[in-house]
Amino acid sequence: MSKTYDQSEKFKIGCKAMGGKSVSEIAKESGMSREYVYQQKAQVEQYAQTLDGERPNGIGLELDKAFKERTILSLALDCSASLEGIQRFFESVYRTHISIGYISGVLKKSRRKSSGV
Repeated sequence: MSKTYDQSEKFKIGCKAMGGKSVSEIAKESGMSREYVYQQKAQVEQYAQTLDGERPNGIGLELDKAFKERTILSLALDCSASLEGIQRFFESVYRTHISIGYISGVLKKSRRKSSGV
């Protein structure tokens, strides 16, 4: 007998996959098939495209500090994104505002760490 999942569980699974977590890892942790995880990811992506800037009731994605910093560094280093581009990314993808000062601070801190200062 297969397990049934409520909408909240399905949405969380889709968000994890959309956020870059390994589909295989999610499937193993949740007991869902990889195909089902991919389906949930696609549904969350489709839902995200319909948003008009408002967060749906009861659904919010909390981004922790480490995740924000990794994303900022990745966008700057891997994508050569400007400070404004990084800010727009967080606003359009995660519906959250991050100041240019915060982004700049993360990049400066990373430069200090990499130079050994």
